[in-house]
Amino acid sequence: MSGYFFVRDGHPSPHQVKLEDNGLHDVESNGNDVKMDTSGQQDNAANEADEQINELGKGSGDGPNPAFTITTNRTGDEPATPKDGLVLGGGQTIKLMLVPDKPPAPPPTPAKEKKPHPQAKMKKFWKNFDPEYTGKVTRVLPDRITEKDLSAVTLVGEIAHKAVKSYEDAKASCLRDVKRIIKECRASNQKYTDSHWDIERDLKITRIRDCLDGLIIEDDDKEYPADAKRVTDIFDEPKFYVDGVSYDDILQGSAGDCWFLAAISTLSCNQEFIDRVCVIQDQAVGVYGFVFHRDGEWHQCIIDDKLYLRAPAYDESGDVVLGQYGIRRPDQEDQYQELFQRGSKSLYFAQCRDQNETWVSLLEKAYAKAHGDYASISGGQTGEAIEDLTGGVTTEIYTTNILDTDEFSKNELSRIGKDFVFSCAAARWREWRPYLVTNEKVREERRSGIVSQHAYAVLDTYEGHGQRLVKIRNPWGRKEWTGAWSDGSKEWTAEWLTRLNHQFGDDGIFWMTYKDMLSKYKYIDRTRIFGPDWHVAQQWMSVQVPWSTLDYQTNHFSVVVPEDTDAVIVLSQLDERYFKGLQGKYNYTMQFRVQKDDDEEEEEYLARSKMNYELIRSVNVEVHLTKGTYTVLIKVEAHSTGRDEVENVIRKNIHRRDKITQIGKLYDLAHQKGQLPSSSSPSGATSTSVSGTSTPVPSGIRTPSTSSASSAPAPAEESKQDSDDIEKDPNRNPWNASCVVGLRVYSKQPELELKVIVPSKEDVHEMPTLDRDDVAKSALDEVQAVAEKVDEVIGDKKEGEGEGEDGEKQNDEAKPDEAETKKAIAGSRGVPVESDDDEEDDEEEEDGSEASDDDEEE
Repeated sequence: MSGYFFVRDGHPSPHQVKLEDNGLHDVESNGNDVKMDTSGQQDNAANEADEQINELGKGSGDGPNPAFTITTNRTGDEPATPKDGLVLGGGQTIKLMLVPDKPPAPPPTPAKEKKPHPQAKMKKFWKNFDPEYTGKVTRVLPDRITEKDLSAVTLVGEIAHKAVKSYEDAKASCLRDVKRIIKECRASNQKYTDSHWDIERDLKITRIRDCLDGLIIEDDDKEYPADAKRVTDIFDEPKFYVDGVSYDDILQGSAGDCWFLAAISTLSCNQEFIDRVCVIQDQAVGVYGFVFHRDGEWHQCIIDDKLYLRAPAYDESGDVVLGQYGIRRPDQEDQYQELFQRGSKSLYFAQCRDQNETWVSLLEKAYAKAHGDYASISGGQTGEAIEDLTGGVTTEIYTTNILDTDEFSKNELSRIGKDFVFSCAAARWREWRPYLVTNEKVREERRSGIVSQHAYAVLDTYEGHGQRLVKIRNPWGRKEWTGAWSDGSKEWTAEWLTRLNHQFGDDGIFWMTYKDMLSKYKYIDRTRIFGPDWHVAQQWMSVQVPWSTLDYQTNHFSVVVPEDTDAVIVLSQLDERYFKGLQGKYNYTMQFRVQKDDDEEEEEYLARSKMNYELIRSVNVEVHLTKGTYTVLIKVEAHSTGRDEVENVIRKNIHRRDKITQIGKLYDLAHQKGQLPSSSSPSGATSTSVSGTSTPVPSGIRTPSTSSASSAPAPAEESKQDSDDIEKDPNRNPWNASCVVGLRVYSKQPELELKVIVPSKEDVHEMPTLDRDDVAKSALDEVQAVAEKVDEVIGDKKEGEGEGEDGEKQNDEAKPDEAETKKAIAGSRGVPVESDDDEEDDEEEEDGSEASDDDEEE
C-alpha cells in the first residue's frame, strides 16, 4: 500500500505521512524500528500506534525523525481501523515518513518555449506549401522505351515556316506510308489490320477495351458495342463519299462527341475542308489516312476499316436476343443481318444518313485513335475541334459581350466559309441554382427546342428583304428550333422557301433570326482559317506556376517584326485530350499582353488577350504590328482539381501495358516541347530565336537530365510542422504546378523572328507589372510612390552632407536615420508624423516592457 496520510504527533496541526510497502526494517541512520501488537482491541492498537508515533515525532535532536517503520502482526481477516487518517494492515511492514505541513514543492517547471512570431509561422507555411521551385513529370515511360522516339523528334522550341508547310509535310508523309501499306497488303493478298489499334481484337479477344476506355473509367455500367466488322461486311455498296460531303450526312452515335460532329458539320459547307483532312483511302485493302492538327503541328493517323456495331452477330446473339428482336421466321438469319448488321443504321458510333456512305464513321474513328480511345473524345468545345481539323485559331465570343451586333453580323458572321467558320452553343454551365428548371422536357420547351450544353453548327447567313437570318444545324440530325422561322411557322411562304432553298423536315437543320440566335446561344466560336499567304513562327517553354499569380511570368517572348504586318498571336498549352487521365491535378488558364519595346511608357501595352470561359486550351489576339521589337508577357494560373497525380494513375493501370505505352508516348513526346535549347546572350539572358528562314531546326531534342549533378534547382525540402501551425500538414499536399506553353505568331511576314527570353536575376524587375484594371494596381502605385519618396529623402540627405575629414564618419552620416525614413513613408501615405520626443518616449516604454517581460520576448 502506498499514499499520504495525516497523523498527530503532538503538534496543533497534523503532519502528512507517506506509507510505502517495502517489507524492510533497515531504515536510515536516524530512523527507528517499532513493532506493534495489534491483535487486541483495535482501538487500543490504534491508540498505541498513535502514542508511539507521537513519541517518535518528537525526535531526539534537531527535529522529528524523518522516517520510521511499523510492523504489524494483525491478521488480514481483521478489519483495519482508521485513526486520524492512519490505517494499519495485517501482517504488513509499512514505512512512515513525517513531512512538514507545507506540501512538497512541485518539480521544476521547464522553461517556457517561445512561440514563433505569427509572421514567421505564415512564412514557414507558404515556404512548405508553395515552394519556390515546382516540377512536373515530363516522362511517364522508362527511358529505354521512349529514348529512340524522342531522339527522332525535331519539334523542340524552334519552329518557323509557312503556316501551311507543316500540313504539306504531314500530308506527304501520310500518302507515302499508306501507299507502302497498300503495296504490302496486295503482295500478301491480305486486307490491312491495324495491329496498334485493332478494335475487333480489343473487343472480342483481350476484352480489355483499350480502344473504348481511357486510363480512368468513369462509368463501369455503361453499354459497350456488341460486335465489330469491316466496312465491306457492313455495307452493300460502300462509298467514302456519296455525292460529296454535306452537313446533312452527319448523324451522332453513342459517343458524346456532338462538339466534334458540329465541327465537321460546319466544315462540310466547303468540300475542301474535309478533303484536306481525309488524305487517302483504299477501300479494297481497307486502309485510310488522315491528318490532324495538334500543338501547332500536323500529324498523320492511319486506320483500318473495322467499325463497331450495336447488335451482336447472329451466331452469337442467342435466343434471348432473337426473342427481344421479335424475329421468328425460317429466314430469320437473313432478316437479322439486314436489320441489325447492315448499313449505317447498324453502327454503334457516328454514321452517315446514306446507308452506304462511310466518311463520317471513319473520320470519327481516326480522331478517336489519334486521342487514344473513344472515351477521350467525349465532351469538348466545337471551336477546338475545328482547330484540329483546319489548323485555324478559334476565338470564343460571349454573345452578351458583343459591342456592336450589327458590325459583327456584317463584318464577321457574313464571311462564313471564307476567312472564318462559326459554331455556337447554348449555356454550357450546368444548372447552378437549385430553383432552376431541371426537367429536360420543360427546359427544352422554354428554350424553344434548343438543347442546353450542346454544340450546333452555323451553316449560313442571309440578310435582305427586311430580314437577318442564320442557318443552324443540330449534329443529332433531329430536334430543331420551334420559334420564329422554324419549320412550318407562319413566317414561311413559298417565296421564302425558294429564296432560302429550304425544305421542312426533322433533319436538324433550321433557320432563326439573328436576334434570336444571340438570345438563345450564349457562346459563338469563330475560327480563322489561314491560307497560303500566311506564315507562322512558334516557341514552347515550361513555366512554373505559383499558387498566387500577381505578376506576369519572368520568362517571356520577344517578337522582331521587320515590316508592318497584320498578325494573329496565340498562346496555348498542350492539348491534354491526347493523354487524358495523365493531366495531373491542375487545370491552367492563360493570359498575355503585347507591348512595344521602344514605348516610353511601359504600361501602354498594345493589346492583351481575354480570359475564356470554356476554350482554355488557348487565347489569342489579332493586332496590326508596325516595324519594331515587341515583348509578349504571359500569365499562367493553376486551379487544383480532384484528379489523381500522374504517378498514381500509372500505378493503378500498370496491368494495362499496351494502354500505358500508347498514352505514355503521346505524353512524353508532347512534354518535350517545353525543353528549350539553351544559349547565353550577351546580356546574360537566355534566348532562343526562330525566324522564317535563317534559324536551323535542331537535329534532336533536349531531355531532362537525370544526373544528381544537374544544375536545375532542387525543390524545397519538406520540414516538420509545429502543432500550432495554421495548416496542420501543408507538406501532405504542397503546391506543385508546372505548365508547358507555346506562342505562335501568324503573319504575312516570312522574316518575323520569335525569341524566348529567360532573364538573369539582375534583369528581373523588382516591382511587378500589372494591368491597368488589376485590383492590385492602386496598391502597387502607392508602394511605388512610397519608394520614390524614400529615395527623395535619401537624396536630400546626401546632398546636405559636406565632405568630412573622416571618410568612415562621413559615410555613416550620409545614411538617413530611421526617423527621417519613417516620416517620409508616413507623409507619402497621408499619416500624421510623430514627433521625435514621442518616439523617444515610445522607445523607453518598449525598453521597460522588454525588461519586465523578457520571457515573452521572441
